[in-house]
Amino acid sequence: MSTILEMMDSIPFFEPFTSQEKHLLAEHVHCFELFKNGEVIIQEGDVQDSSLFIILSGAAFVRKDDHPEHIIAYLEAGSIIGEAAFLVGGRRRMASVVAEGLVNVFKLDRTAMSQFDCPFQLKLTQQLVIIIVERLEKMNDALAELMG
Repeated sequence: MSTILEMMDSIPFFEPFTSQEKHLLAEHVHCFELFKNGEVIIQEGDVQDSSLFIILSGAAFVRKDDHPEHIIAYLEAGSIIGEAAFLVGGRRRMASVVAEGLVNVFKLDRTAMSQFDCPFQLKLTQQLVIIIVERLEKMNDALAELMG
């Protein structure tokens, strides 16, 4: 468990969480998964799995399945993926995420989330909202730059 806590301590997403809250997460061993090189973490179009993933170690890349040779983004430790499907259940996954080497992730599904108390759920949701707003700001800036 100490290795998991060390990885969590190095991820900005977990900064607002207390040591006790991080221990609570680390105790949910079923929430941690290891993906091998080339394994799909998230499958584009999937509506069955609305889990949230946080990369704890390793790297992955994002691609659209109709153009698998084009990499949309590279993801490193600390990257949050799947937040839209997690927050709004039933959404199709917008892209595939594939492990590049060994990738340790924290995986949280809606069932596991429901086991935590409301203040903890709110804290986690607030962190996701911050991430989504930051991404929207970056997209808006990039669009404004393109439009000149």
